[in-house]
Amino acid sequence: MNMRERVLEALKGNDVDRIPCTSLAGCDGICADGVQEEIDIFWPEAHKDADQMTKLAVESRKVLEIENVRIPFDFLVEPEALGAGIKWGNPDLQPSVREHPFEENPEDLEIPSDFLELGRVPVILEALEKIRNEVGEEMPISSLVLGPFTLLGELVDTSKLMRMMVTQPDLVEELMDEIPGILIDYGNAQYEAGSDVVEVGDPMASTDLISPKMFEDVAKPTLKKISEGLNGPSILHICGNAEPIIGHMGECGYDGVSIEKKVDIHEARSQLKEGVQILGNISSSDTLVNGGPEDVEEEVKVAIEKGVDLVEPGCGIPPIAPIENVKAMVAATKEYGTK
Repeated sequence: MNMRERVLEALKGNDVDRIPCTSLAGCDGICADGVQEEIDIFWPEAHKDADQMTKLAVESRKVLEIENVRIPFDFLVEPEALGAGIKWGNPDLQPSVREHPFEENPEDLEIPSDFLELGRVPVILEALEKIRNEVGEEMPISSLVLGPFTLLGELVDTSKLMRMMVTQPDLVEELMDEIPGILIDYGNAQYEAGSDVVEVGDPMASTDLISPKMFEDVAKPTLKKISEGLNGPSILHICGNAEPIIGHMGECGYDGVSIEKKVDIHEARSQLKEGVQILGNISSSDTLVNGGPEDVEEEVKVAIEKGVDLVEPGCGIPPIAPIENVKAMVAATKEYGTK
């Protein structure tokens, strides 16, 4: 099997020759700063230019030996397109929102009909086309749609959204209902441009920030609506300890759920309905950054023994992760994941 066949069949729950080692989902991508230095293309410039994004993504995959190409490198394409001011960061630091455009007047939020033409959205779609032309049909490509709860938080400010959940729940529900349409359109445009798998990443819907009941009532309905509208394989990623909501995540209609190290694979499996695959759960922030290759190998071995379907860093590959640790994750998966 080639890499693309292996990844897509594993995501369907079909038999594969071995477990894939990918970084399809999570909040970080597949780009370590050592790769940026090696090929002399750096963030933040590569966030904004389709040619640089393409080369950095493709070369990062080659250097790290991970089994997919992935863009974008950040989570702020949609907020920027809807008016958020961005602090662009540096080669070691992801961009962040410095200005929330609807913080003062959330009720003024309107979703433009020309969303696919705004901000960096055309850059991402152009880069996906270029990547597909570059890697051909044997390499899987994944891409990202920001989850609706997280997108709303970036537009009105997360702290304010938390307060609104209590003081203005009807307004939150109204605003959430407005968002899924553009995310479905954007995700389907990514498939058309060349992506094989779309991640819906909703880190602010984590139980680190909202209660399981709030997730069920506010985030879950819009996540289901998005999955129902997407025209290809999809993954749901939510950060932190997702055990209290893992069953709800599995009911949202995605092919797989991406979990961090905090989630026990056995517990996740017990709550997920049949047919939902588990991706993870190698520690991005701890093992991949602060451990050594032997620590990574042991964590991969345990994840496979517990029944993970695709080995992944739980929240993507941090830019400060040593390259040798990522390569160790891939090598260990090949050693212990052969069926």
